[in-house]
Amino acid sequence: MNSLNNEKIAYNALNFLSDCNISLIKKLKDFYGSFYKAWEASDYNEFLQNYPLFSPQTLQNLFLAKNDFDPIKQWEQLNQLGIKMFFTEEKNYPSLLKEIPDAPFALYQLGDFDFNNSDAKISIVGTRKPTSYGKMVAEKITKELVNYNFITISGLAYGIDSICHQTTLENNGKTIAILGSGLNIIFPSINKKLSEKIIKNGALISEYALNTPPLKHHFPARNRIISGLSLGTIVIEASIKSGSLITARLAAEQNREVFAIPGSIFSSLSEGCHQLIQSGAKLVHSTKDVLEELNIEITETENSLFQKIIESLSIEEIKLLDIIKQTEYPLLVDEIISLSGLTPNIVNQTLTLLEIKNLIKLDGNGYRLKI
Repeated sequence: MNSLNNEKIAYNALNFLSDCNISLIKKLKDFYGSFYKAWEASDYNEFLQNYPLFSPQTLQNLFLAKNDFDPIKQWEQLNQLGIKMFFTEEKNYPSLLKEIPDAPFALYQLGDFDFNNSDAKISIVGTRKPTSYGKMVAEKITKELVNYNFITISGLAYGIDSICHQTTLENNGKTIAILGSGLNIIFPSINKKLSEKIIKNGALISEYALNTPPLKHHFPARNRIISGLSLGTIVIEASIKSGSLITARLAAEQNREVFAIPGSIFSSLSEGCHQLIQSGAKLVHSTKDVLEELNIEITETENSLFQKIIESLSIEEIKLLDIIKQTEYPLLVDEIISLSGLTPNIVNQTLTLLEIKNLIKLDGNGYRLKI
C-alpha cells in the first residue's frame, strides 16, 4: 500500500472520529508530520502539552474511539460505493476551491465530474419555501445559465436548491450538490432519486466521512464549499435569517461575485436579497447581468434557438403563449379560453403542443411559461 493511500486512510479515520474538526486534524498533522503518524500515535499527551487549547477530553475520546475503529474497513466501504477522495495537492481537487483560506484538506466525490474543466461554475441558492415567483425565477435563470454552458452548484436542500438541480438536469446540464453529511446519507431523504440523477450528470461532494449524519452545524460550514467552487453565487428569495446569506457573505469574503434577485417589498423572502443589493451585490434582472459581471461573452445561441422555435409556432400557439407570458401567476384553462376567444378544444390541443415543445408547464391547475 503506497504512502498516499496510507495518508488517505488515516485522514478518513481522523475525519470521521473528530466530526471533521479541521482545526484539530491540521494541528495533529503539523505536530506528527503526517495524518498516518497522527493516527498511529500511542497517546496524545505530548500533543496536548504543545496545544493546550484543545480539550483533553476531546483527545481522550478520540484516542479511545480508535480502539474500536477499523480504518481499512471504512476505506474499503468508500471504494465499494465508488466514492473517491482527493487531497488539496492532487490534480483532481477543484482549483477554484484551493484559493479559499479554509479549503477542506480533502473532498469526497461521488460521480465522474472533472472540476478542472473549462466550463464556468455558478452557485444558485435560496429559501427552502419559495413562492411561485421564486420558483419561476429559479427555473428561468437556471435554464438560461445552462444554455450558456454553466455548471450549476447548490446544496440539495428543499426549495431553490432542488429547483436548481432539477432544472439543470431537465435541460441536459451538469450540476453539483454539496452535502452536509457523508455521501451515503442523503438529506433530505426525499431527494434520494434526485441525488442519483446528479451522480450521473455531475457529482455529489462532501468534506464529511461516510456515515456522518446531517448535523445542524455542518450546513453553515458546507456553504463555504458551495461559494468556493463557483465564480459567483446567485441568491433567489431569502429571509434576513436565511442560510443563503451565509453563503453570500462567504462568497464575498472569498472574492467571488454575489448576485441577488429583487422581489416584492411585501414579501419577507425579498428582505435578504434586498439587503444584499444594498450592501453591494449585483442586482440581477436577467441572465445577461450575470454574464456581464463575470466578463463572459454573450453568444446568440440561446436567442437564435428561441427564435427558431417561435418561428415554427402556429398562430394559435403564439396567441396562447403571449397570453400566458403576460401573467405572473399560472393561468387556468378556463381563463385562457376566455382571454383567447378560442374554443375549448383548440385551446386544449394547443396547450398540449406548447407543453411538448417545452415552452409552458402545468403548475398546480394552471399553466405558466417554462422559457
